[in-house]
Amino acid sequence: MSNQSKKPKKTKGVGAGIIAFGATFALYAVLFHAYTPGRILLGLILSGLIGTIVRIMGSGLDLTTHNKQDAQTDSLQKVARDTGNPEVDAILSKGRDMIVQIREENKKISDAGLTDKLTKLENLCGEIFRAVYDKPAKASQIRKFMDYYLPTTLKMVRAYRTLGERNVYGSEAVSARRRIDDALGIVLSGCQKLLDNLYRDDVLDITTDIDVLEQMLKRDGLTESDLQRAAEQAR
Repeated sequence: MSNQSKKPKKTKGVGAGIIAFGATFALYAVLFHAYTPGRILLGLILSGLIGTIVRIMGSGLDLTTHNKQDAQTDSLQKVARDTGNPEVDAILSKGRDMIVQIREENKKISDAGLTDKLTKLENLCGEIFRAVYDKPAKASQIRKFMDYYLPTTLKMVRAYRTLGERNVYGSEAVSARRRIDDALGIVLSGCQKLLDNLYRDDVLDITTDIDVLEQMLKRDGLTESDLQRAAEQAR
């Protein structure tokens, strides 16, 4: 199998954030005629906050890599250092080991579809562990993922690889391999959902910041309607 077929196709979270910022501001300018300082300021702030949200969420969809090796290196770098919290560090250590095991299984599997899924799984795991690294209080949210879901997934992948290595191609073996492939797709969806949940509070915090910002701008007379009223009164 060529290296080209195993290259992950992902989108840079940072790039997505920049695009979201530009698109949001452009749309805001068209819809709200952002030609005054007040509206321009509000548009820039809102666009920046929305760009931040997209960047955070984009980290789960993650990261275009020039090749598979770069993606794998990134996955380990995200959890390369300990936090100083023994309980969390134990989880991260186990996470590093899991990523290595996923990588080793991926090297031994020739099926292009499955190996792409394993690459995505590795990157999602790296993002999940990084979320815990950044905020150790989130460690409890991935305990079941670490203790059951991920080990069971690795067990299935090993079984898939073993059947292929031993040239077992009976109808039951073919059916089992197909079900493993399908199950891995479900696991990927579950990992993405877990990652989204880990960042839910961060997104809510940003949304709250936007609401507070809008209220403060209104209170200080910096919204467009307030500026218009002030201009009319000055005439």
